[in-house]
Amino acid sequence: MPNCPYCERSFADESEIRKHLYEDHESDELGRIDTKRVEQYIDDHDLEENKDDTTRAQQDTEEAVGMTAATDRQSDDRWELHDVQALSTEEIRDKLAEHGIDTTEESFRDRAAEVDSAIALADQWEDDHDIDASGYDQDFIWMAAEVLWSRWAPDLPYRERIYDLVQEGRDLREQGSDAEACQRWLTAWETIIAVTPDDITTLEGADDHLPNVLSLEAFLRSVNNDLATLAADDPTYHERRLEFCREVCTRFPDAPAELLLDFRHFIADSLTELGRLDESRNEFETLIRDYPEDPWAYKKLADSYWQDEVDGLTAEELKHAVKLYEQALNAEGSLEQPSVASDRIDELERRLADVDSSEAQEE
Repeated sequence: MPNCPYCERSFADESEIRKHLYEDHESDELGRIDTKRVEQYIDDHDLEENKDDTTRAQQDTEEAVGMTAATDRQSDDRWELHDVQALSTEEIRDKLAEHGIDTTEESFRDRAAEVDSAIALADQWEDDHDIDASGYDQDFIWMAAEVLWSRWAPDLPYRERIYDLVQEGRDLREQGSDAEACQRWLTAWETIIAVTPDDITTLEGADDHLPNVLSLEAFLRSVNNDLATLAADDPTYHERRLEFCREVCTRFPDAPAELLLDFRHFIADSLTELGRLDESRNEFETLIRDYPEDPWAYKKLADSYWQDEVDGLTAEELKHAVKLYEQALNAEGSLEQPSVASDRIDELERRLADVDSSEAQEE
């Protein structure tokens, strides 16, 4: 149950505290995590930033571009992550000691090995020590935990790293480095797998566990799209897309049926692109068994029997493809694009007539 750090109210779920922070608190009193919560609330509800939000965003940008050394901060200034990153490790330790927290690399790694979040580690500090921190200095403690984690335990996955990797990917994409951006997102995916408990098999459950600035379904679909785009120029990405989509289906078997159906199609499509035709057909046949009302599995399987073959098709193969197209037409939802299957049936029937004529002449 999330608690508001500014008025100590408790809320049943994450969406309620986001709404509360947006409606009841001024932006200039929010820490970094709660600012992200408000930004997510604005995005989720398609709200426009007000002038105060815009002014503050501009101020934040100006501070980031022309940021001064952390040692130049005033004691009542808001802590930003870049302020803490600008400190040496010893300076961070000294600042933590001022608040009653004494840590070493060894003790930090011991704690990090038992949790999956810098905030969880900071909560342990607060439980185990007599913390003397208020206002923005409370933000310093978890930010210090995150920075020390990146320096002392970079081999141990932690939840906050996911958001950083996603943002790094966005920045790289804006710079035109699409392959590097995709690699950041794949590393974020590996981190998601590592920090999500095995008993969480739904996207909703994972969203509750992961940083609240990430929508997992949107992220997964975006990574798949980027892998498909990259594969158009570099076929090796078909293999990585295949691996990724299989991991998604295996890791979250109770994800929404629509997502699982889409990702299983992506698996079959990747196998087709890799030239593994028998495996691809097996995937489509399994899809037909599991989703008999999905017209696209019938159509794609039918396509595989003749579209890449100009000559040498047997009458049996052509008839099988026609039957699959007919099943696609009969499947629920097929009326959206009935002409695709119908046109292909017409063409195959013309080919069948040619095959029959050829066989008759040979006799």
